[in-house]
Amino acid sequence: ESTVENFYAAVGKGEITEAQGYFSEKIRGLLPPEKIAAGLTEEHKRVVACGGIKSVKVKLEGEGEVRFGTATVSYRGECPEKTEKVNLVQEQGQWKLSPSK
Repeated sequence: ESTVENFYAAVGKGEITEAQGYFSEKIRGLLPPEKIAAGLTEEHKRVVACGGIKSVKVKLEGEGEVRFGTATVSYRGECPEKTEKVNLVQEQGQWKLSPSK
């Protein structure tokens, strides 16, 4: 859960390099780094336009080295909250965001 929360916090603060560090090798292998950075930068701009992140609620299930569930992000401004599917995989002892199957 903290991986997902920390990822959204990094995006909200515009710390794109830090946010990229929460992605699994599989995600980083699917997209070039500049495309990932561009997507995260756009998401940061959207978060800023929404007044910043108020809270992130994560619900995960699963066992072993895989977890899946949802992350619900609420904003300080007028934007409606957003719920996204999240998948996590353990890589070298750390949880990383992974693409859905």
